[in-house]
Amino acid sequence: MILGAHQPNYLPWIGFFHKIAQSDKFVLAENVQFSTQSYINRTRIKSADGAAHWLTVPVHSGDGNLLIKDIRIDNSKNWRKKHWKTIQLNYGKSPYFDRYAPFFESLFSKEWQFLADLNIETITYVCENYSIRTPLVSDSSLKIDAENPSDRIIQMTKITDCDAYLSGSGASKNYLDREQFSTTGIALKFTAFDHPAYAQRHGKFLQGLSVIDFLFNAADTARKFFEIAQSSKTNSRRFDDVYRTSP
Repeated sequence: MILGAHQPNYLPWIGFFHKIAQSDKFVLAENVQFSTQSYINRTRIKSADGAAHWLTVPVHSGDGNLLIKDIRIDNSKNWRKKHWKTIQLNYGKSPYFDRYAPFFESLFSKEWQFLADLNIETITYVCENYSIRTPLVSDSSLKIDAENPSDRIIQMTKITDCDAYLSGSGASKNYLDREQFSTTGIALKFTAFDHPAYAQRHGKFLQGLSVIDFLFNAADTARKFFEIAQSSKTNSRRFDDVYRTSP
């Protein structure tokens, strides 16, 4: 059984959901420290001029030591109206906009108090609508007492009765302790994610945008993409493969 985990980001990119689809169980890590200038409270969409545009949820981050689950949204800012209008302006004429507009209109009509609740709502919606059947669980419901990243992940993997952990292929491969995973008998794997190309409006194709760009522009392609990811969990790379092929 493969466990995946990640912070619950705001309207995450495609790779986030690909990782969920490649996992047998997935932990939404909201019981970790909130990081400013991250994707936890912001995302990128494509604007009508062909450039990437940031959508940022204003938050009360306190002294910078708050956990994600405790981050409150700053509703004194009119961010919900701004985000929805920006999405309508840039995606209103996209082929599948009308299919998903009711959900997002309802989402932005609600005054959310906690950032994690907002983010998990959208993550759950995308998973349910694209047949990503991987069970989602919050790390707040798990009894994890470790602080070190490798220790936390190993505890999560054991608690969820998994024997392998699927990590992203970015910075995490530098801070996860290979020997520690090997000693505990937990296989350490990394995602093998190739960004799909799809019909995208407004000029040159841009990668790394929010999943809503995929949904609004190419929903049927998105469905097939996630179905393939869900059925091909063995296509992730083992730790040794990453280090053998990395420069």
